[in-house]
Amino acid sequence: QAISCLPRSFEYSQKNAVLVPAAALGVGGMLLYWLRSGRKIKTIDMGDGWWGSGERPLKGKEDASIRPFKIETSDKEIEDLHRRLDQFRFTPHVEGAAFHYGFNSSYLRKVVAYWRNQFDWRKQVEELNKYPHFHTTIEGIDIHFIHVKPSYVPHGRAVKPLLMVHGWPGSFYEFYKIIPLLTEPAKHGLNEGDVVFEIICPSIPGYGFSEAPHQKEFDSIATARIFHKLMNRLGFKEYYLQGGDWGSRITTNMAQMLPQSVKGLHLNLVFIARQGLGRLIRIMLGAYVPWLVGLSREDARRFYPFMQKNVYDVLRESGYLHIQATKPDTAGCGLNDSPVGLAAYILEKFSTWTDKSFLHKDDGGLESKYSLDELLTNVMIYWVTSSIVSSMRYYKENFCKDPDLSAHNRVGVYVPTGIAAFPQEIVHIPRVWAKDVYKNIITYSYMPRGGHFAAFEEPKLLAQDIMQFVQKVEQL
Repeated sequence: QAISCLPRSFEYSQKNAVLVPAAALGVGGMLLYWLRSGRKIKTIDMGDGWWGSGERPLKGKEDASIRPFKIETSDKEIEDLHRRLDQFRFTPHVEGAAFHYGFNSSYLRKVVAYWRNQFDWRKQVEELNKYPHFHTTIEGIDIHFIHVKPSYVPHGRAVKPLLMVHGWPGSFYEFYKIIPLLTEPAKHGLNEGDVVFEIICPSIPGYGFSEAPHQKEFDSIATARIFHKLMNRLGFKEYYLQGGDWGSRITTNMAQMLPQSVKGLHLNLVFIARQGLGRLIRIMLGAYVPWLVGLSREDARRFYPFMQKNVYDVLRESGYLHIQATKPDTAGCGLNDSPVGLAAYILEKFSTWTDKSFLHKDDGGLESKYSLDELLTNVMIYWVTSSIVSSMRYYKENFCKDPDLSAHNRVGVYVPTGIAAFPQEIVHIPRVWAKDVYKNIITYSYMPRGGHFAAFEEPKLLAQDIMQFVQKVEQL
């Protein structure tokens, strides 16, 4: 009987030998699929919105046409500006003030005199119109953008669509220096592989020539969705993204929303909230043994002394943020009525956000990095469109929902990411911290110079970094 059972038990063990690994493989495969699909599923819901005036129309589709647009000016507009500049009321500054109290009033006098007597707005309008401008209606509001294609594509080179998004108090004009470098790299001595770009630069709704939302709660998620719709409307299924300031948050949200559409994300500013006991301990240890907490020597140089660089400097530079995140319309009405007030408010940021040491200079160091024509052209975009108030509201709409801008950090960014860390940026985010959110960092560059307005200030450095990043992504 025992002998007769042997073939049966052998057969049973043979079945087990096949079934158990098969079952384990099946369960493991299901678990792996669940984990992978779980990662894929964890995205920001795209949703929908309506930002036009009044109720959303029940019938009829939105006009999806893309309409050519041209910036124009008039004698009346220029005469009104000159009249207001002539009525500028000067307030003497205290001795030795430099830019410690804000925009130095003696230097402001010089800027106003140049604006009134030498600045040629008509000439600058021609400069602005050198690239093709368009309007299209999305979710009830008119979205402005420029779309620049390369004039010549060398044989064998692929054209990559790149959406570039500005922040506050900048505009689409920030990208005018970098656009030719990206669309015609060979002409400017940039031969980074076989990559040539066509550039799409939209104005954030409420900024410049994009219509302001008429409804509350227009935040970076709504902006990300609208910009995805814009790219889709232009016929792009996959594209690269680039952003700094609010542009960084918007493009990050775009990558979290539709990762399948984003080939790569390049940022020159990263929003990471520093919270928790573990982070505090790492900050303390990093001052003495940076390597132990994943900080490089360059991270430590940019990051410490911690209180000075990450608390005192940030507090000094962020007063505007508290105003704009709470009562933007109150301060904004004065800026919208006074071109001098508007220029002082905006250009002060172009001083200290470009280089912290400019705080100690009587002229804020402004003309060491930019020309007055460039700076005043950016101010004029806010002035002629009366968009300063609506641009300031963007802070309230984002911060009232998410006070430390960390709500979306729980949704990881898995698309290939490149980070250009400029040394004079308001805050430095080490790679080891950025990895908490950006799970697939392909390049992380310690840029040799430059601050917050990277494309405006150091276009060649930024262009090179974008190209090197895209080249690596294309080789994956």
